[in-house]
Amino acid sequence: MYCVTNSHVIREAGSPVIRLNTKDGGRDVLALEHDDWIHHPDGDDLAVCPVALSNPDYYHYNVIETDMLVTKEFMERQNMGPGDEVFMVGRFGTHEGRQRNTPVVRFGNISMMPWEPIMHGRGYTVESFLVETRSLSGFGGSPVFVYHTPHTPYPSDFPDREQGIWLLGVDWGHLPIFENVKEKNRKDDVPEGWVVESNSGQMAVTPAWKLQELLDTEDLAVGRKQADDELSKRRDDSPIVLDMLPESAKQPRR
Repeated sequence: MYCVTNSHVIREAGSPVIRLNTKDGGRDVLALEHDDWIHHPDGDDLAVCPVALSNPDYYHYNVIETDMLVTKEFMERQNMGPGDEVFMVGRFGTHEGRQRNTPVVRFGNISMMPWEPIMHGRGYTVESFLVETRSLSGFGGSPVFVYHTPHTPYPSDFPDREQGIWLLGVDWGHLPIFENVKEKNRKDDVPEGWVVESNSGQMAVTPAWKLQELLDTEDLAVGRKQADDELSKRRDDSPIVLDMLPESAKQPRR
């Protein structure tokens, strides 16, 4: 299992720890270090940390399976694009909960597909969706989902479009706009060139296939293999025998 957030949350913001809700209404903190996180090798704003909870039933959490991650081929097959509905789950900064992570859900639509790179705050372009959403800065690292319901319009040339929910990607920032400062009915002139930053309503989302790329990097793949080998060894050493037919007794499928 992996925890996922933005790379800039770990590096620039210096926040490598994780706070988890517990099923008894409390909370717990995983005191992780910066070196516990692995960042996308191409500079995409993603970081993951392998986590093995010693008592997983103690915590209140959900897991996003990798088969929920959208791919370019899947989006083309499903005719996904601008206008498709999305939602994101995150924490509202001014009402986040003292002892618990109190999530909020924000809704919107895909504005632009990620074929035109977007300038990142680190000074280089990255592959990103633009999503029109009723949101604000501070939701970085939140999962963003795209969904089709029975009420979603289905073009006649895509009759087999699936219904469901998939991970579109991870929110990494909001694109601002800069407006000239203007004053009305004031004698004092506003200095020329003064501008104010405003929220454009456009959220930048790292595509889910970039997350899959990160999960497929050598360090993480080797770690999964080691964990699988350890699990196999535990099974081999277990005194419990599973009720399974031997290979010689299995009948071939017709």
